[in-house]
Amino acid sequence: MKKATIFLILTTSAALAVGTSLELSAHPGPSKTVVLPSKPVAPVVLPTADNAPPPVPSVYEGVNMRYDPFKPSDGPYPFLRPGQKLWIDVSIDQQLVYIFSGSRRLYTMASSSGMESIAGDGSPLGVYHIQSKRGTWFYARQYGEGAAYWVSWLGNGVYLFHSVPMDVHHHVIPKVAAELLKEASHGCFHLTVPDAKWFYEHVPYGATVVVEQAPVYLKGDKIYNPSLDQISAIQSTQVD
Repeated sequence: MKKATIFLILTTSAALAVGTSLELSAHPGPSKTVVLPSKPVAPVVLPTADNAPPPVPSVYEGVNMRYDPFKPSDGPYPFLRPGQKLWIDVSIDQQLVYIFSGSRRLYTMASSSGMESIAGDGSPLGVYHIQSKRGTWFYARQYGEGAAYWVSWLGNGVYLFHSVPMDVHHHVIPKVAAELLKEASHGCFHLTVPDAKWFYEHVPYGATVVVEQAPVYLKGDKIYNPSLDQISAIQSTQVD
């Protein structure tokens, strides 16, 4: 018996493309079709301002909380390399505090900024730097509120990042803690207790703080279309 000769029939040059059927014809015998596996297509990542962490609901002293004040607001905290530089972005529109290194977002914290509806209580917009003053507790008698884990960013102890407010006995005040993602402070930035503790322990003196009205857009984990102030902060922490 003579050996059959196999002919590879290519109708066009595109027949070799991934996912194309190839017809193999041998004489004698029926033709066979071989389909090569298709190459996976990477998903398209679009910029988004929908960056709030998923809710971590709880009920505290009968008050419904969108974010449990005793838990991290965005899951496990990032691992930081020794000497890794950070900068902070606060979006008033989003009520979010972002932790960045270069252009990469490391973490997002649910927050409450100053109440614009009350004269003098709004959070000042601009570019600032973390100041030397910080501590684990304060109490402001004029407001009847205190907080844990505070870090000053303006006025040397006037404007702070700190935990959700507490009473004089260090108990979280439920009605204020329930306002995360809404304006609720006298100008400071409220955070959950663990978020405030992480901020206190990891954000160094001198770190840039950009407070802007506009939302932050992210494309994946990178800031998208940054403002001039954000670009300057990125450059100050960019990895060489």
